[in-house]
Amino acid sequence: MAIVGRISTYAVFQNTWRNISNTQSSVFNLQGQLSSGLKADSFAGLTGQVEQFTQLNAKISKTKTYEENNAVGISRLQTTNTALNQIIEIADDIEDLMVLRRNPTMANNMAFEQQIKAKMDALAAELNTTFEGRFLFGGTKTNVNPVIVDPKTPGPVTVGRLDANYYQGSEEDLTLRAADNVDIKYNVRADNEAFQKLFGGIALALQGHTENSDAILKQAIDMIQEGQADLNAVQASVNTNIVTLQDQNTRHEALRLYWKGVTEEVSKTDILAASTQLAVDQTVLQASFQAFAQINRLRLTDYL
Repeated sequence: MAIVGRISTYAVFQNTWRNISNTQSSVFNLQGQLSSGLKADSFAGLTGQVEQFTQLNAKISKTKTYEENNAVGISRLQTTNTALNQIIEIADDIEDLMVLRRNPTMANNMAFEQQIKAKMDALAAELNTTFEGRFLFGGTKTNVNPVIVDPKTPGPVTVGRLDANYYQGSEEDLTLRAADNVDIKYNVRADNEAFQKLFGGIALALQGHTENSDAILKQAIDMIQEGQADLNAVQASVNTNIVTLQDQNTRHEALRLYWKGVTEEVSKTDILAASTQLAVDQTVLQASFQAFAQINRLRLTDYL
């Protein structure tokens, strides 16, 4: 006895409808990717790349913070460098005044005491330079004038010996974390021996002037010249730190841009690939609807 199977379009109908639904879902997803520029609007859509994405974003954020902090440090150091340029000019002027004072024909006609004190006030003013409301030469004590100016800048306790009697900043330096495991001291303190020699040389010159002692004036010039040499070393250190921070920021920027590119590969839509796939899915969807319509028109008699 032959077995007669029941002919039906149900299975074909179900398969076709399933294919249409899947293709519609793909089309909607691709349209969303193309309109938003993102592969997904939540972590769930990153399919196993969530950890990589979050780690890269954390690295980008940390690197950006380093760049911003370093930029502030560079600006502080550049302002410090500008003040040092002025201080070097003041030191040169002080030396010139002392040389002129040793000339017997100029000694009584140059108002030496008034001029040298004016230079001392100018030196104090430069050492009290601020950046964004914070004093640059006071170490970690950035809210107080590093150099006393009221009622006047005091000289050394003992003329001819170096001290920082004029200084009221801290004895601690500011340190900047420029990168992982890279710390840079990015300040110059007004109690640096270079400045002590300038103030000490001025005090010694005033004594030599009062006593009309050429020997003391010569000692004062020697002290000023030592201070000038130290100033050059201080400025060289500042310039080195500026270059170091700039190099660090160049490296940070390169890494940040690289990591940003990787995150975009993870999260951003591949426009060409998505557009191509969308065109394919739309063609498949159109064909599926045509097939679905054809199936709907089939009758049992079509099989008999």
